[in-house]
Amino acid sequence: MSRTVTAFNQTVVEYFRKTSLNGFGLLYFIRRRRIQRIFWFLFISFGIIFASYAVFSMILEFLSYSTITDLSEVEVLEEELKFPELEICSGYRFSRRKMQNYAENLSKTNNKTQDYYLKELTLLSAYFDPLSIKPEEVENVTNFLKEENITALVLNLSPSCETLILRCAINLLTTNCSELFTLSINHKGNCCILKKENLSGEIKLFLDSSNEDEFPQASNFPGFSAHIPSWLGRISINPGEMAAVEIEVMELQGNPQLKQYSIQKRGCYFPQEGVSREKCLNECRIKASLINCQCVLPFPIQLSQAQQKYCTLANISCLQLVEENWSPSQCPKCLPLCNQLFYRLTKRVQGRLHPWRSELNIKFKTPRRQLYSTDNLYPWYQMLSNVGGVLGICIGCSLISGFELIYFMVFRFWSNYLRQPEI
Repeated sequence: MSRTVTAFNQTVVEYFRKTSLNGFGLLYFIRRRRIQRIFWFLFISFGIIFASYAVFSMILEFLSYSTITDLSEVEVLEEELKFPELEICSGYRFSRRKMQNYAENLSKTNNKTQDYYLKELTLLSAYFDPLSIKPEEVENVTNFLKEENITALVLNLSPSCETLILRCAINLLTTNCSELFTLSINHKGNCCILKKENLSGEIKLFLDSSNEDEFPQASNFPGFSAHIPSWLGRISINPGEMAAVEIEVMELQGNPQLKQYSIQKRGCYFPQEGVSREKCLNECRIKASLINCQCVLPFPIQLSQAQQKYCTLANISCLQLVEENWSPSQCPKCLPLCNQLFYRLTKRVQGRLHPWRSELNIKFKTPRRQLYSTDNLYPWYQMLSNVGGVLGICIGCSLISGFELIYFMVFRFWSNYLRQPEI
């Protein structure tokens, strides 16, 4: 038998005879009682296997789910609940009167009829939805629809907020609507966005739902739609409705200690690490247009680089391919903020008005908001405590026992090895 094997056998026997783990020591002291020794060996083996499984599962869970989210409710003063950037979007995108006047002016300076220009102006809907027209429809389009900056033209042909929102009141006090809302063009259409900050209480809006000034298009719908940041849904306000719209507030609050984890692991951004998911998805969509078409849609984007250009109807085929193939799953880096307010709208119909008018009462659903607190699943010292507890229960092991094993398997083994005579 080699010196190494002999030294190892002596070290093992010495370890079982002197170890502080009493259960292991019994394997040495009852070596003449064969049945008891086999039973004790099986019992210890089961404890080691179970402890290994429990510790391995605990580590895998910690690595896979390093954070935990706790749900609670927070009482908030009514004046502390501020309205978010609410969007009221019209069911139609272009004003019939403005379109007719613009087409008439074009017909006076050119040799085409007013109906001809009205038909071409319908192609402007492609700037909202590239899939709303066919590529062959723009083959012979006139130059005025191909101009680089189409934003001013679309804004001039859109219905104004003053014609869409007839009257406004904040906490039952009449307010000038032009001071509250501003017109914005985006993929949702023409939207009046609440621009005044630090508003609380209740907002009442009287809307013109007559569609008297509607320029007919296939994508039009009756009434209005309401949108809110950080919420992908929407609510519809039908003509003649008296609707009560309630805003639910949810707050996501991340523990600063989560910064020690990677962004992919915690699944959110802290300040200076990234932007909100909605803004990131918008930028990701812009990047897809830039890569494939070398241009971006004219709104709501503001060009940040001089070499970039706005897309025109001449790029419609490329834009349609991007629209058909793009999805948020192509933007894995677009994550929510770790500290952010989320909103959700719910509607309740309270009565009916004349079909040409709609009334909208907007307020917060409750003076409380749901708080989603994200924290560490457990810190490293608690992880160490859990592992120690499992090992202590199953095999009576501690940190001292680990150092003891290292001592015997390294120092005592080397000492026993040197004592063996050379063969």
